[in-house]
Amino acid sequence: MHVVESLFSPNTCPVFIGRASERAALRDLLEHAREGSGQTAIVSGEAGIGKSRLVAEINSDAANLGFLTLEGRCYESESALPYTPLLELVRGYLARHPEDDVARVIFLASPLARLLPEWAPDLPAADDATGDKWQVFAAITGWITELATHRPVLLVFEDIHWGDDLSLECLLHLARRCRHVPLLLLTTARAEEAAPAARRWLVHLHRERLAHELALAPFTSTEAGQMAAALLPAGGVADMALLETLYTYSEGNPFFIEELLRTLVSTGALARIHDVWQCTAARSLVPRSVREIVRQQTERLSVDARRAMEVAAVAGREVQYPLLRAVLDQDDASLVALLKELIAAHLLIEDPADLYAFRHALIREAVYGDLLGRERLALHCTIGHAIEALWPEGPQRDTQLPNLAAHFSAGGEWVKALTYAERAAEQALALHAPRTAIEHVARAEEAAHQLGLPPRADVAYLRGQAHEALGEFEPARESYECALALARAANAPVLESRCLLALGFLWAGREYGPAGEWFNQALRLAERSGDDVLLARSLNRYGNWLANTGRISESLEAHQRALHLFTMLQDQPGRAASLDLLGITCGMAGDRVAATEYVGQAVALFAAHGEQRNLCTSLAMRAIQSAPGSSETTWCSLRSPNACLGDAMEALRLARQIGSPALETFAENALAHTLLAYGEYGAAFAHMRTGQRIASEIEHQQWIVATTYGLGLLYTELGAIDSAIVELARCQELAHALGSAFWSATVAAHLGLAYARCGDLPAAVATLERALPAHQLPGTVAERSVALSWGWVLLAQGQPTRALAIADQLLVSVPGKAPDAASQPQPIPHLHLLRGEALLALMRADEAVTALETARLGAAQRHARPLLWTVHRALDRAYRGQRRHEPARREQSAARALIAALAATVEDAPLRERFRRVALASLPPERVLGAAQNAKQTFGGLTAREREVAALIAGGATSREISRALTISERTAEAHVSHILAKLGFSSRAQIAAWAVEKGLTQA
Repeated sequence: MHVVESLFSPNTCPVFIGRASERAALRDLLEHAREGSGQTAIVSGEAGIGKSRLVAEINSDAANLGFLTLEGRCYESESALPYTPLLELVRGYLARHPEDDVARVIFLASPLARLLPEWAPDLPAADDATGDKWQVFAAITGWITELATHRPVLLVFEDIHWGDDLSLECLLHLARRCRHVPLLLLTTARAEEAAPAARRWLVHLHRERLAHELALAPFTSTEAGQMAAALLPAGGVADMALLETLYTYSEGNPFFIEELLRTLVSTGALARIHDVWQCTAARSLVPRSVREIVRQQTERLSVDARRAMEVAAVAGREVQYPLLRAVLDQDDASLVALLKELIAAHLLIEDPADLYAFRHALIREAVYGDLLGRERLALHCTIGHAIEALWPEGPQRDTQLPNLAAHFSAGGEWVKALTYAERAAEQALALHAPRTAIEHVARAEEAAHQLGLPPRADVAYLRGQAHEALGEFEPARESYECALALARAANAPVLESRCLLALGFLWAGREYGPAGEWFNQALRLAERSGDDVLLARSLNRYGNWLANTGRISESLEAHQRALHLFTMLQDQPGRAASLDLLGITCGMAGDRVAATEYVGQAVALFAAHGEQRNLCTSLAMRAIQSAPGSSETTWCSLRSPNACLGDAMEALRLARQIGSPALETFAENALAHTLLAYGEYGAAFAHMRTGQRIASEIEHQQWIVATTYGLGLLYTELGAIDSAIVELARCQELAHALGSAFWSATVAAHLGLAYARCGDLPAAVATLERALPAHQLPGTVAERSVALSWGWVLLAQGQPTRALAIADQLLVSVPGKAPDAASQPQPIPHLHLLRGEALLALMRADEAVTALETARLGAAQRHARPLLWTVHRALDRAYRGQRRHEPARREQSAARALIAALAATVEDAPLRERFRRVALASLPPERVLGAAQNAKQTFGGLTAREREVAALIAGGATSREISRALTISERTAEAHVSHILAKLGFSSRAQIAAWAVEKGLTQA
């Protein structure tokens, strides 16, 4: 442990934090001023918010631009003295420029000289210079104007809220008359503390549109963390608890952040432990400087106002008017007068009506800390009883549960504290506030201890739920195991079952072996108990574990049993959970159409019952199940990209709102995979990395596997095979450690393919053989992916016949059924692409072209751009083999256009250029084209006639209307539409219409 001895500069943070937009705005004003357009600016905000620091940065910027800077300051103690800031400014200038005869002449000739005896010793000292104020104004304005003829001027006046009347009038006069002078008049102000004269001055400036005001907001939590990092010595970082404490107490005020750190240092409460700065003692965090400010503000209060302030401090950060009135026993008129007194002293604010808050959290802490312990205990109890009287049982009382728990705990009324703390913890979990729940659990446990009661299983279970929601594995495990032991001792089978399932679910995120043991215990307990609800819940959790460990048929049976039980019990939330898990298992089995339907039903039920957490996971899962997969060998639900992305983005919004790291990493993963499916590589990378970071922070192995796998896929798609192999090989190890058959096979499929693409066929064969021997028929969607990879590896080995057999076998064994199969056939593009490539290798050109054209249609239907360009590439080669040069050129043009569009989504320049280079290198050299062919390439390979058809579609024409307009048959018009869809990778006329408008084809 290293205790801090010397922390930081006593005056300022060594680096400038935040305020980028405000600094940019002031720089713009400097530029305008330098060009001869006079400007006035007001930087406003509460004390300590950083006004002076921003002005100091602008002073530096002004010096770099060649400005002369003049500075004056107003003082509260000198607000009655005339011209105080102006005299400071003049003295400072003359002291630095004693040789300036022009300035000397101007001031000696004005009444202001009588107020500068050190510069005009021959003149009698002035008793009052206010009578000739216009001469003073003229002298100041003339002097500033004269200075500005030589170089632009920055005129700074700090704390203008304390300005005297004459100085303010003079500055208003200057602002009005220097609009065409290279001058920036920059002032700082605390608008809420402005004296009447300063308020009138501000009103005049705004009314006459003379000034730009920049109101500084408190720092964000990120900016507060940056400031703390800058103030702390090098060689360590602040832990999250310290940063949260600093931000909570400072509320983002930079001065208070500095003072809080100084207090921690001076009290010895800040130490570096293993290179992490931590707060090591629970001591008062109110800095001495803040206590002194509050003391000065409160010593002028009346006795009754001080008492009201103390009650408000004990009540909390905010206090409601009815509660104050009840505790103080005041009538409305008297209480309003006391509140006005506290507001006028800048201690309280009213926001909104009937709700009063301390202007700053540290003010409340200072007042609270000055009370005697006995006073605080009594007031907490009094306030608790007043809340009970004001808000009776029911919904009104529920809103006060956190306050009741806090006040009765602080007041030592332990029976009430225990009751309210438990209810408050449950409420906090329902509202997705796990840290608050942990605080209330601690109160409940302390109350039970004070009452001599044994530990409670339900309280320990609540603590486990809160830690799990925060992604804290070990505390959650310990809490659940404690709750389990207590539940068994109390012979409480329902709670025992909940604990077993919770432990199983917790372990499922880390290792499937222990998870299965806990789920097995829960299922045996449920079967013994005869409780259908317990049995259905256990079946669902056990079934999901079965699916992840490769026992798909058993999993489906378990979820169907659970669904039947919940349906018989008319338990709609239970039905929703069963449908959701049934959908996930169907997806693992390869029936993604049924999976989407089941999960969609769960989404509707969860939304109807307001179950946000479950709704979040179901939306994410529906996006995954219905977006085209990177090695899809099954039917697809063909939902639109907007629908799939909408699900994933809403899931992420809900996860962030709930505040669960585990949910957030799952939602980030789902959104990343959905973006990848449609070729939005850059956004997919960003979300995948965020998901991986969160998963690593909470050590959630399942989501670490998922996001690492996603990064491997992205690198593979972008041609960065070396990076892909690194990620996928690491992911394979993690999947084996997790014990998931699904993830092990899924990762192996893509790792084997990556090895094949870099030419390491032995490694590819070994990887795939471990997952699924080449001769073995696949049974799950993951094993089907392995079989598809086998097809490509066999093709690379020069065994096209075996590759073709695998493609055909996968086509005839597709699980489930295609949506709307009777009216619209749905090709599976990955399988037809493999067929086409194998047929090409077998010199069966006509069959190959048919297969590849089918693959093109399937990829277009699914909007699978990453696959579509490779299909165009294969068709280009197939058509050239048939000496059909025009279709070949169309396919190559379409491939190049898609490569360019996909590359444009990648923000990382080296990765973008690598993808472009590798992808284009896989195409034949681009031929020099004539004007007509250039036009075709510009428009995605469309011929002139096809462009005419696209323009007519954009105008709303039907096929019949197109045939009449172009004097062709309706069948020919339909053929043109099909060609357009295939070339552009679209699946609807609406997309063609939007594209035609974008390309300008509709213009006359």
